Amino acid sequence: MHTNTRLGLAISLLTMAAFADIAGRPLQAERAVEVGPSVMIYGATAEQIDLGRWAVRRFEAAKLEAPPVEIDFHGDAAGCGGHLGFAKAGEVDMCTTLVNAMARRNLLHEMSHIWLDMNADASVRERFLELRGLREWNASTDPWQERGYEQGAEIISWAIGERILTAQIPDNDPPQIGAAFEVLTGVAMPAPRVEG
Repeated sequence: MHTNTRLGLAISLLTMAAFADIAGRPLQAERAVEVGPSVMIYGATAEQIDLGRWAVRRFEAAKLEAPPVEIDFHGDAAGCGGHLGFAKAGEVDMCTTLVNAMARRNLLHEMSHIWLDMNADASVRERFLELRGLREWNASTDPWQERGYEQGAEIISWAIGERILTAQIPDNDPPQIGAAFEVLTGVAMPAPRVEG
């Protein structure tokens, strides 16, 4: 009787392992935590969950709705194509175990990509490209810092973030960022603020 039970359990575990990554997430006891309206976090420590809540509050404080997004935390860069973060189709992958100024900046940057996907229509993108003197929104042939999509995410993340780290784009003085932020979002850049 115990042999049949063990055999059944072993088969069940092997079946679960074989199909574990069908949805892109293992079937293990990885709980999802909602940190804001339609913002879910997976595979996170308590500190990373707090980071997600912080990011949602930063969007809200800037009078922007945090984008609906699923955020997955990974312990290494493999889940992010070798980067610290990656955003695509309503999902953000964060590849860091640290929660520090760089992790906060990166989470806001990746969430800003999702926000842009949902809110920056063709006319907004065109006005932004003209203001910033850029050729294309997201051409892979352009260097990272010369892509409108990357500049847009960098501008939003810097404007709503802590402003500790310099925006990693050209023409990054606060007045220039403020003008671009307003074109992208339709609201004025918020005043700097400190929040724990």
